[in-house]
Amino acid sequence: MPLTLSILWGRSTRLALHMLAMLALATPVFAQAQSELWTAIKTQANIVLVGRHMDTGRGQGTRYDPSGQCEGEVMLSEKGRRQAHAMGQAFEAQGMGPEKLHVVASAMCRMRDTAMLAFGKATLDPALRESFSGSGARQNEFLDAAEAWARKHRGTTPLVLLTHHPNIAALTGEQPDYGQLVVTESDENGGLKVLGVLRVFNPGNF
Repeated sequence: MPLTLSILWGRSTRLALHMLAMLALATPVFAQAQSELWTAIKTQANIVLVGRHMDTGRGQGTRYDPSGQCEGEVMLSEKGRRQAHAMGQAFEAQGMGPEKLHVVASAMCRMRDTAMLAFGKATLDPALRESFSGSGARQNEFLDAAEAWARKHRGTTPLVLLTHHPNIAALTGEQPDYGQLVVTESDENGGLKVLGVLRVFNPGNF
């Protein structure tokens, strides 16, 4: 093997081995962090879990039918429906069934269906709907509503707040993937302190 290729091959091999070693070290650290987040959910007061809807079909994301008939709205795909079931099953496996949670969701149909399939219940709030294409006033309406729900449900029962990706970014600074929840702690004003991002299930399994 020419010297140049030999050097490149050696560097590539060392890099690959280094990445594998780092991954091996990161896996137990990640698992420990996830375990600590579940413990916080079960034992710590004023927990708010902020999440998004599951996988959807295509369409105009901001289209909203106030009648609840879902006309023109983006809906969950079959994969998204399976993902929502998986979220609920993950909470059940942790001993955190719907009776141990407050669940509040955007009134848009994909979010309503995510909440109902996962937890079998939800209080729906139109103010939590998608705000990405809205005015600054629309986003402020969302933030005010989210903080009001956080204030209302302070206590030992965790609040699951299901809204939309751009809303979550505005509220927490995080951008969770499908199957992830931003774990936060609320203060007396409804402000949220991020404790971490919980992976409830692996979206690659769907």
